[in-house]
Amino acid sequence: MTLFKRVPSVFWIVLLWWTAYALIFATQVMLMEEQQGRPITWQQALKFSFGGWMTWVPLSLGLYWLVRRHAIERGHVLRALIVLNLAALAVVLLRAVYVYASNPVFAWYGDGPLPSFGSVLTTAFINNFMLAWLVIGIAHAMVFYQRSHERGQKVAELESNLTRTRLDALRSQLNPHFLFNALNSVAEMVHRDAELADRMLVALAAMLRDSLSSEQDQLRPLRDELALVEHYLMIEKIRLGDRLQLGWEIASASLDAQVPALILQPLVENAIVHGIARRRAPGLLQVRAGVDAGQLWLEVQNSTAPDDTVSPGTGIGLQSTRSRLQLLYGDGAGLLRELTADGDHRVRLVLPQGASLAPPVAAITRASSGRSR
Repeated sequence: MTLFKRVPSVFWIVLLWWTAYALIFATQVMLMEEQQGRPITWQQALKFSFGGWMTWVPLSLGLYWLVRRHAIERGHVLRALIVLNLAALAVVLLRAVYVYASNPVFAWYGDGPLPSFGSVLTTAFINNFMLAWLVIGIAHAMVFYQRSHERGQKVAELESNLTRTRLDALRSQLNPHFLFNALNSVAEMVHRDAELADRMLVALAAMLRDSLSSEQDQLRPLRDELALVEHYLMIEKIRLGDRLQLGWEIASASLDAQVPALILQPLVENAIVHGIARRRAPGLLQVRAGVDAGQLWLEVQNSTAPDDTVSPGTGIGLQSTRSRLQLLYGDGAGLLRELTADGDHRVRLVLPQGASLAPPVAAITRASSGRSR
């Protein structure tokens, strides 16, 4: 099996084609000879047919090899025509030499005398020159198809690498953003309550392991994303005390849904930094998730600071979130930012599930899955 895999597929295509053609021709020879009152055996017909047509296997492979290097394409038409015409004439000459030399074995000219080589060469030109160009034409089709397929693979690979680079760059922007805020929170607490600072450091360590992991995939289950958010909120809860009230409404059906890593945490951080932390009175932060019509929706809603209004998001968190959603899902995902009737600030994400990733990211996901196996 290893030997077969090393043989180029074009060899098997050429071999099967001429084998099938030789079998069909042998059948035709038997029928023609029988109609003329000179029946021959199947073995004789196969000998005559295979002896003639199977020589086209190496000739076809040679023409294919030549077309790969001298295809008729823009900028090389004249040179290619000269090279390929010479190749077709070489095929004619080789066929004439073969017929002339093998006539005693195959009796190409029946029981009569063998004509002169010049006559054999003329017949070979009539029978084989256009056939050689037919093979050259088919070889061009195969070569151009292979080149198109290879270009498509290269484009897909480049798009995949570019998308991975962009996604990693966006995630690298987010990591220090919330990690440094968390470190500042620990620094504030360490002089006030060592035990609470210790708990904050444990949560921060868990966040560091998660966010700085080099093997982290672009997508992961929502339950893992929520675990990271819980670590962050534990730190903020200790820092803000009663000013931060938490509410969770997570549908169990949504926990295994795939979400982009670090997609929820920056939204929660924005809610605290620009909403809860700016209030003197207690504020409520609510995180909701559910599945509806094959789509996962996520909501982060928070009490706002006095005189707060919604304006187009310019923070790194929302910008990166929008960019990542566009890269991952194209137009298949949505981000809505609004004020509720009660005056709360709400950000809602809608993420498609299943095979809805943009093509480059789908390729990244498949490659990651292959490496994990």
